[in-house]
Amino acid sequence: MCLQLDPVEADIDPAAIEETRTALQQQLEDAQRIQQSDEAHLQTIQERSQQLSFAVTSLRRELDAQTRDAVAPRFDAIAEASSRVASLKASIDAITQLRESWARVRTIDADIRSLKADRRQVNKDIKEKSEQLKASQTLVGDLSTEFSRLLTSWNLPWVETAVIDRDSYLPVVNGRPFETLQASGGGIATSVNLAYSLTLLAFGLDHSDVLVPSLLVIDSPRKAFGNNASDRQRAAEIYSRFRTLADAYGERLQLIIADNDPPPITSGSFGKVEFDYENPMVPGVDHPGPDQVTRIESQSDS
Repeated sequence: MCLQLDPVEADIDPAAIEETRTALQQQLEDAQRIQQSDEAHLQTIQERSQQLSFAVTSLRRELDAQTRDAVAPRFDAIAEASSRVASLKASIDAITQLRESWARVRTIDADIRSLKADRRQVNKDIKEKSEQLKASQTLVGDLSTEFSRLLTSWNLPWVETAVIDRDSYLPVVNGRPFETLQASGGGIATSVNLAYSLTLLAFGLDHSDVLVPSLLVIDSPRKAFGNNASDRQRAAEIYSRFRTLADAYGERLQLIIADNDPPPITSGSFGKVEFDYENPMVPGVDHPGPDQVTRIESQSDS
Protein backbone atom coordinates (compact mmCIF):
# COMPACT_ATOMS: atom_id res chain seq x y z
CA MET A 1 0.00 0.00 0.00
CA CYS A 2 2.80 2.39 0.87
CA LEU A 3 4.73 1.18 -2.16
CA GLN A 4 7.64 0.26 0.01
CA LEU A 5 9.46 -2.97 -0.36
CA ASP A 6 8.55 -5.73 2.01
CA PRO A 7 11.17 -6.27 4.64
CA VAL A 8 13.54 -8.99 4.15
CA GLU A 9 12.77 -12.14 6.06
CA ALA A 10 16.10 -11.80 7.75
CA ASP A 11 15.08 -8.45 9.21
CA ILE A 12 11.82 -9.77 10.90
CA ASP A 13 11.94 -10.64 14.58
CA PRO A 14 9.31 -13.27 15.29
CA ALA A 15 9.44 -12.60 18.99
CA ALA A 16 8.74 -8.92 18.52
CA ILE A 17 5.89 -9.69 16.21
CA GLU A 18 4.38 -12.09 18.65
CA GLU A 19 4.78 -9.60 21.43
CA THR A 20 3.07 -6.96 19.38
CA ARG A 21 0.29 -9.37 18.45
CA THR A 22 -0.18 -10.28 22.07
CA ALA A 23 -0.35 -6.62 23.11
CA LEU A 24 -2.88 -5.85 20.43
CA GLN A 25 -4.92 -8.87 21.36
CA GLN A 26 -4.88 -7.74 24.96
CA GLN A 27 -6.04 -4.28 23.96
CA LEU A 28 -8.83 -5.76 21.88
CA GLU A 29 -10.00 -7.86 24.75
CA ASP A 30 -9.87 -4.85 27.07
CA ALA A 31 -11.92 -2.82 24.60
CA GLN A 32 -14.46 -5.59 24.28
CA ARG A 33 -14.81 -5.80 28.04
CA ILE A 34 -15.25 -2.03 28.30
CA GLN A 35 -17.83 -2.19 25.51
CA GLN A 36 -19.70 -4.97 27.27
CA SER A 37 -19.59 -3.02 30.54
CA ASP A 38 -20.84 0.14 28.80
CA GLU A 39 -23.62 -1.77 27.06
CA ALA A 40 -24.68 -3.28 30.37
CA HIS A 41 -24.59 0.13 32.00
CA LEU A 42 -26.58 1.61 29.08
CA GLN A 43 -29.11 -1.13 29.40
CA THR A 44 -29.44 -0.40 33.12
CA ILE A 45 -29.86 3.31 32.45
CA GLN A 46 -32.50 2.72 29.77
CA GLU A 47 -34.41 0.43 32.09
CA ARG A 48 -34.18 3.09 34.82
CA SER A 49 -35.34 5.74 32.39
CA GLN A 50 -38.32 3.62 31.44
CA GLN A 51 -39.13 3.07 35.08
CA LEU A 52 -38.87 6.81 35.80
CA SER A 53 -41.02 7.67 32.76
CA PHE A 54 -43.63 5.23 33.93
CA ALA A 55 -43.46 6.69 37.43
CA VAL A 56 -43.82 10.23 36.08
CA THR A 57 -46.79 9.19 33.96
CA SER A 58 -48.36 7.46 36.93
CA LEU A 59 -47.76 10.45 39.19
CA ARG A 60 -49.20 12.81 36.54
CA ARG A 61 -52.31 10.70 36.22
CA GLU A 62 -52.61 10.54 39.99
CA LEU A 63 -52.13 14.33 40.22
CA ASP A 64 -54.77 14.92 37.57
CA ALA A 65 -57.12 12.58 39.40
CA GLN A 66 -56.44 14.29 42.73
CA THR A 67 -56.75 17.89 41.43
CA ARG A 68 -59.64 17.36 39.02
CA ASP A 69 -62.27 18.06 41.68
CA ALA A 70 -60.32 20.95 43.19
CA VAL A 71 -59.05 22.83 40.14
CA ALA A 72 -61.93 22.42 37.67
CA PRO A 73 -64.47 24.27 39.86
CA ARG A 74 -61.96 27.09 40.30
CA PHE A 75 -61.60 27.33 36.55
CA ASP A 76 -65.39 27.61 36.34
CA ALA A 77 -65.35 30.22 39.11
CA ILE A 78 -62.61 32.13 37.32
CA ALA A 79 -64.58 32.05 34.09
CA GLU A 80 -67.73 33.14 35.94
CA ALA A 81 -65.81 35.89 37.72
CA SER A 82 -64.39 37.10 34.41
CA SER A 83 -67.86 37.18 32.94
CA ARG A 84 -69.10 39.02 36.02
CA VAL A 85 -66.26 41.54 35.73
CA ALA A 86 -67.16 42.17 32.10
CA SER A 87 -70.82 42.60 33.08
CA LEU A 88 -69.90 44.97 35.90
CA LYS A 89 -67.72 47.02 33.55
CA ALA A 90 -70.64 47.31 31.17
CA SER A 91 -72.86 48.33 34.09
CA ILE A 92 -70.30 50.92 35.19
CA ASP A 93 -70.23 52.36 31.66
CA ALA A 94 -74.03 52.49 31.62
CA ILE A 95 -74.08 54.13 35.07
CA THR A 96 -71.47 56.66 33.93
CA GLN A 97 -73.66 57.56 30.98
CA LEU A 98 -76.67 57.77 33.28
CA ARG A 99 -74.71 59.98 35.66
CA GLU A 100 -73.93 62.36 32.82
CA SER A 101 -77.59 62.28 31.82
CA TRP A 102 -78.66 62.98 35.41
CA ALA A 103 -76.16 65.83 35.57
CA ARG A 104 -77.82 67.33 32.51
CA VAL A 105 -81.21 66.67 34.10
CA ARG A 106 -80.11 68.47 37.27
CA THR A 107 -78.87 71.38 35.20
CA ILE A 108 -82.17 71.51 33.32
CA ASP A 109 -84.06 71.25 36.61
CA ALA A 110 -82.04 74.16 38.04
CA ASP A 111 -82.81 76.17 34.89
CA ILE A 112 -86.49 75.30 35.27
CA ARG A 113 -86.48 76.44 38.91
CA SER A 114 -84.74 79.66 37.88
CA LEU A 115 -87.26 80.22 35.08
CA LYS A 116 -90.13 79.54 37.48
CA ALA A 117 -88.67 82.08 39.92
CA ASP A 118 -88.30 84.56 37.07
CA ARG A 119 -91.86 83.84 35.98
CA ARG A 120 -93.14 84.44 39.51
CA GLN A 121 -91.23 87.71 39.64
CA VAL A 122 -92.51 88.69 36.19
CA ASN A 123 -96.07 87.83 37.21
CA LYS A 124 -95.59 89.89 40.36
CA ASP A 125 -94.22 92.77 38.29
CA ILE A 126 -97.10 92.42 35.83
CA LYS A 127 -99.57 92.54 38.70
CA GLU A 128 -97.89 95.62 40.16
CA LYS A 129 -97.69 97.29 36.76
CA SER A 130 -101.32 96.38 36.09
CA GLU A 131 -102.33 98.02 39.35
CA GLN A 132 -100.21 101.02 38.48
CA LEU A 133 -101.79 101.07 35.02
CA LYS A 134 -105.25 101.01 36.56
CA ALA A 135 -104.25 103.90 38.78
CA SER A 136 -102.73 105.67 35.79
CA GLN A 137 -105.88 105.06 33.75
CA THR A 138 -107.82 106.62 36.59
CA LEU A 139 -105.48 109.59 36.50
CA VAL A 140 -105.81 109.79 32.73
CA GLY A 141 -109.57 109.73 33.11
CA ASP A 142 -109.41 112.57 35.63
CA LEU A 143 -107.00 114.46 33.38
CA SER A 144 -109.35 113.95 30.43
CA THR A 145 -112.27 115.28 32.45
CA GLU A 146 -110.35 118.39 33.48
CA PHE A 147 -109.18 118.98 29.91
CA SER A 148 -112.70 118.68 28.53
CA ARG A 149 -114.11 120.94 31.24
CA LEU A 150 -111.52 123.65 30.57
CA LEU A 151 -111.79 123.57 26.78
CA THR A 152 -115.59 123.63 26.75
CA SER A 153 -115.62 126.48 29.32
CA TRP A 154 -114.14 128.77 26.69
CA ASN A 155 -117.34 128.44 24.62
CA LEU A 156 -115.57 127.46 21.43
CA PRO A 157 -118.24 126.80 18.79
CA TRP A 158 -116.31 123.99 17.14
CA VAL A 159 -115.80 121.90 20.31
CA GLU A 160 -118.12 118.91 20.56
CA THR A 161 -116.04 116.32 22.43
CA ALA A 162 -112.63 116.67 24.08
CA VAL A 163 -110.73 113.81 25.76
CA ILE A 164 -107.18 112.66 26.51
CA ASP A 165 -106.19 109.48 24.66
CA ARG A 166 -105.41 106.66 27.13
CA ASP A 167 -102.58 105.32 24.98
CA SER A 168 -100.79 108.44 23.74
CA TYR A 169 -101.92 110.77 26.59
CA LEU A 170 -102.51 113.45 23.95
CA PRO A 171 -105.67 115.46 23.25
CA VAL A 172 -108.38 114.14 20.93
CA VAL A 173 -111.00 116.72 19.99
CA ASN A 174 -114.09 115.80 18.01
CA GLY A 175 -112.45 112.44 17.34
CA ARG A 176 -109.45 114.08 15.69
CA PRO A 177 -106.01 113.12 17.04
CA PHE A 178 -103.53 115.69 18.26
CA GLU A 179 -101.35 115.55 15.13
CA THR A 180 -104.31 116.44 12.91
CA LEU A 181 -105.31 119.28 15.22
CA GLN A 182 -101.75 120.64 15.15
CA ALA A 183 -101.68 120.51 11.37
CA SER A 184 -104.86 122.55 11.12
CA GLY A 185 -103.17 125.50 12.89
CA GLY A 186 -104.97 128.72 13.77
CA GLY A 187 -107.31 129.14 16.72
CA ILE A 188 -108.09 125.42 16.96
CA ALA A 189 -104.46 124.37 17.50
CA THR A 190 -103.81 127.30 19.85
CA SER A 191 -106.89 126.61 21.97
CA VAL A 192 -106.16 122.87 22.23
CA ASN A 193 -102.50 123.47 23.12
CA LEU A 194 -103.40 126.08 25.73
CA ALA A 195 -106.08 123.93 27.36
CA TYR A 196 -103.84 120.85 27.32
CA SER A 197 -100.81 122.67 28.78
CA LEU A 198 -102.80 124.43 31.49
CA THR A 199 -104.59 121.21 32.44
CA LEU A 200 -101.27 119.34 32.72
CA LEU A 201 -99.77 122.17 34.79
CA ALA A 202 -102.61 122.16 37.31
CA PHE A 203 -102.85 118.37 37.33
CA GLY A 204 -99.14 118.00 38.10
CA LEU A 205 -99.45 120.42 41.00
CA ASP A 206 -102.46 118.53 42.39
CA HIS A 207 -100.93 115.06 41.95
CA SER A 208 -97.36 114.58 43.20
CA ASP A 209 -96.99 111.31 41.30
CA VAL A 210 -97.62 113.05 37.96
CA LEU A 211 -94.21 114.34 36.96
CA VAL A 212 -94.68 117.44 34.83
CA PRO A 213 -92.83 120.76 35.15
CA SER A 214 -94.30 123.50 37.30
CA LEU A 215 -93.07 126.05 34.76
CA LEU A 216 -95.12 126.97 31.71
CA VAL A 217 -94.07 129.46 29.02
CA ILE A 218 -96.81 130.56 26.61
CA ASP A 219 -95.99 132.55 23.49
CA SER A 220 -98.64 134.88 22.01
CA PRO A 221 -101.81 133.07 23.18
CA ARG A 222 -104.07 135.59 21.36
CA LYS A 223 -102.17 135.68 18.10
CA ALA A 224 -104.29 133.00 16.40
CA PHE A 225 -107.58 134.54 17.41
CA GLY A 226 -109.41 137.42 15.81
CA ASN A 227 -110.35 140.70 17.39
CA ASN A 228 -114.13 140.65 17.38
CA ALA A 229 -116.20 140.65 20.55
CA SER A 230 -116.28 136.85 20.90
CA ASP A 231 -112.54 136.66 20.36
CA ARG A 232 -111.92 139.30 23.01
CA GLN A 233 -114.28 137.45 25.35
CA ARG A 234 -112.38 134.22 24.73
CA ALA A 235 -109.06 135.98 25.44
CA ALA A 236 -110.51 137.26 28.71
CA GLU A 237 -111.54 133.73 29.66
CA ILE A 238 -108.06 132.42 28.88
CA TYR A 239 -106.43 135.10 31.01
CA SER A 240 -108.97 134.42 33.74
CA ARG A 241 -107.64 130.88 33.76
CA PHE A 242 -104.13 132.24 34.12
CA ARG A 243 -105.25 134.32 37.10
CA THR A 244 -107.05 131.39 38.66
CA LEU A 245 -103.89 129.28 38.47
CA ALA A 246 -101.74 132.08 39.88
CA ASP A 247 -104.16 132.70 42.75
CA ALA A 248 -104.58 128.99 43.52
CA TYR A 249 -100.97 127.84 43.43
CA GLY A 250 -98.97 130.99 44.08
CA GLU A 251 -95.25 130.34 44.25
CA ARG A 252 -95.70 126.65 43.46
CA LEU A 253 -95.79 127.48 39.78
CA GLN A 254 -94.14 129.88 37.39
CA LEU A 255 -96.25 131.07 34.48
CA ILE A 256 -94.57 133.23 31.82
CA ILE A 257 -96.78 134.70 29.08
CA ALA A 258 -95.36 136.54 26.10
CA ASP A 259 -98.09 138.57 24.39
CA ASN A 260 -98.24 141.54 22.08
CA ASP A 261 -101.04 143.32 23.95
CA PRO A 262 -101.62 144.02 27.64
CA PRO A 263 -103.69 141.46 29.56
CA PRO A 264 -107.43 141.89 28.94
CA ILE A 265 -108.06 141.61 32.69
CA THR A 266 -106.36 143.08 35.72
CA SER A 267 -104.94 141.09 38.58
CA GLY A 268 -102.51 141.67 41.40
CA SER A 269 -101.16 138.15 40.73
CA PHE A 270 -99.59 139.24 37.47
CA GLY A 271 -96.24 140.91 37.13
CA LYS A 272 -95.74 142.77 33.87
CA VAL A 273 -92.51 143.46 32.02
CA GLU A 274 -92.75 145.52 28.86
CA PHE A 275 -90.14 145.32 26.09
CA ASP A 276 -89.40 147.70 23.26
CA TYR A 277 -86.48 148.51 21.02
CA GLU A 278 -84.97 150.75 23.65
CA ASN A 279 -85.45 148.16 26.44
CA PRO A 280 -85.26 144.69 24.86
CA MET A 281 -84.03 142.87 27.99
CA VAL A 282 -85.50 141.83 31.31
CA PRO A 283 -84.73 144.62 33.80
CA GLY A 284 -81.77 143.79 36.00
CA VAL A 285 -80.30 141.30 33.51
CA ASP A 286 -77.38 142.82 31.64
CA HIS A 287 -76.68 141.74 28.09
CA PRO A 288 -73.13 140.35 27.80
CA GLY A 289 -72.70 141.69 24.28
CA PRO A 290 -73.24 140.24 20.80
CA ASP A 291 -69.83 138.52 20.81
CA GLN A 292 -70.59 136.68 24.04
CA VAL A 293 -73.81 134.92 23.08
CA THR A 294 -74.73 132.10 20.73
CA ARG A 295 -77.97 132.05 18.84
CA ILE A 296 -80.26 129.09 19.60
CA GLU A 297 -80.46 128.07 15.96
CA SER A 298 -76.65 127.90 15.83
CA GLN A 299 -76.65 125.53 18.82
CA SER A 300 -79.31 123.39 17.11
CA ASP A 301 -77.22 123.20 13.92
CA SER A 302 -74.10 122.16 15.83
